[in-house]
Amino acid sequence: MKMLNRITKISCILLLIALVISPAVQSATVGITDDLGNEVELDEAPERIISLAPNVTEMLFAIGLGDRVVGITSFCDYPEEAMEVDTIGSITEPNIEAIVSKEPDLIVADGINPMEIIERLQELDMNVVGFYPASVQDTFSAMTRLGLVTGNIDESAEVVNDMESRIDAILDLIGEREERPQVFYEIWNEPLTTAGGDNFIDNMISLAGGENIGAEAGSGWPQFGLEDLIYLDPEVYISTPHSADHQVSREEILNRDNYQVLTAVQNERVHIIDQDVVSRPSPRLIDGLKALVGAIYPELEDEIEDI
Repeated sequence: MKMLNRITKISCILLLIALVISPAVQSATVGITDDLGNEVELDEAPERIISLAPNVTEMLFAIGLGDRVVGITSFCDYPEEAMEVDTIGSITEPNIEAIVSKEPDLIVADGINPMEIIERLQELDMNVVGFYPASVQDTFSAMTRLGLVTGNIDESAEVVNDMESRIDAILDLIGEREERPQVFYEIWNEPLTTAGGDNFIDNMISLAGGENIGAEAGSGWPQFGLEDLIYLDPEVYISTPHSADHQVSREEILNRDNYQVLTAVQNERVHIIDQDVVSRPSPRLIDGLKALVGAIYPELEDEIEDI
C-alpha cells in the first residue's frame, strides 16, 4: 500500500532524528524551516508560547508544552486545560496588542491565519513559526518540527510514533481493496459546500479507504450542485454539526427534498461526525480517521474501536 509505505518512511526519518540528536542537545532547541520558508532557531527553549489556531493548541498540549502556553484564540476548545488560558482574539482577527502584552518567546501560526497578521507580528520582531499541514504526513512533520524548535524533541517523537503505529494498524485492518466506496463530505448545506481535493479532509477520506467525490469540484472548499450530487451518487454521506446554532442531524439529511434518490440515503449510510477530529491536523486525527473508517466500512466498526 503506497500510503502505508509513505507513513513508514516518515516514521524511519523521525526515528533517525531522535537517534542522531544527543540527550544534551535535546534539552535545547534545534533550528527548523517552517512552512513559510523561514529558518527559525531560538537561543533557548521558549517559556511563553502563543497559539493562533485550535490544532496548534492541541499539538502544544499533546507534546507537553501546555504549561508554557500563555495565549490561545477564542476557537481553541481542546484539551480542557486549554480553556484556562487567556484568549488573544479570534483566528482571523487576533488582537496584536494582547499578543504583545503577553511577551511571548514564540508564536505558532497555522495556514488558517491571515498572512498579514503573521507579517505584522514578524515586523514587531516576534518569533513566529508557521505550519500549514494539508495531510496526515504534514501533521507529523509539523509536530516533529514543533518539538525541535521548542526543545521537546522526545515528547513530540513519542506522540508521533504512537500515532503512526495506530495508523499502520488501521491501514492493515482496511487492507488492499480494489473498490473504494464513494464518499461525500458536507461542510455546509446552505449552500451545499464540500471538501474538494488536495486538502486535509480529502487526505483523511483517502486514508480511511474512501474516494472523496468532492474532489470532482476542484480543490479547496467548493460549492456542490444538487444535480452533481445526484449524478455522482455517493455511497456514504458524511456531515457534521455545522455550528452551535446550526445542528445538522442524520434524520434531517435522510428527509431532505430530492435526497431519497441517493444511494447513501436509500441504504441509510448517513453519518454525523465531529468536525474537529476530522478537519483539525492534530493528534486527535486518529479519532477522526477511526470515525471515517467506521462510516465507510461498517463491518470494521467494532475492530477499529480497539485501535
